[in-house]
Amino acid sequence: MIGSGLDGTRATIPVQVDGHTERCVLDTGASVMLLSQDVARDAGLQFGTPLQEIAPDGRRYADYQTTIDTFAAGSFTANNLPARISSNLPSNVMLCGYDFLSRVPTLIDRDHNQVTLFPASGTVDRMHCSPIDLTPRVPLGSIDVNGKRIDNVVLDSGMTGGGVLWGGAGSNLMPAQYGMNCGQNAAIAFYDGGPVARTSLCTSGQRPDGYNGVIETNLSNVHQIAIDYPGKRICF
Repeated sequence: MIGSGLDGTRATIPVQVDGHTERCVLDTGASVMLLSQDVARDAGLQFGTPLQEIAPDGRRYADYQTTIDTFAAGSFTANNLPARISSNLPSNVMLCGYDFLSRVPTLIDRDHNQVTLFPASGTVDRMHCSPIDLTPRVPLGSIDVNGKRIDNVVLDSGMTGGGVLWGGAGSNLMPAQYGMNCGQNAAIAFYDGGPVARTSLCTSGQRPDGYNGVIETNLSNVHQIAIDYPGKRICF
């Protein structure tokens, strides 16, 4: 068990990056391990081949391929862990994404600010577990929005501010014909019959990143979340 910090509503854990202590956001919305340039320099990482990226607002930036020689979190240690150094992250940010979570089932207890790596299967089995598709290296699942089921939604533990939904996904939110329409009030449940939280969403005239939506999991109706990529499930 690891004491969890908070970055906004996002859970963080202390990690070791080539011997340097960093704080890493547990981010299901990250398809890779990401480090800011300042974190990478502090850890002495090498900046490799630049990859051109496009932010949601259309701004272009560069990510750089790198490798973490030794990465540790709690009792977990990995060598030669692939990662990217992003010029689009704030100075002290690191995101523990797919390459960490695919190896380490993780239970986030948001009420007690605790994170358990490799939680007991019996503990997770007692939760309400939903299947996820990990083909794009982020978890695609189904949620209820204003009582309507929406499939092909990214369940994003690294997002704050609610999320964004494609206006044509079948919800009764106001669609945006062009660009984004934000401030739509929505009732979100992460499984049928589950507790409901109200949050503000944006709607988009196009599928965000090719999905029906990207929704924050750190809402008031989520007290615990188990990220079980090996079992292809997320549990609440």
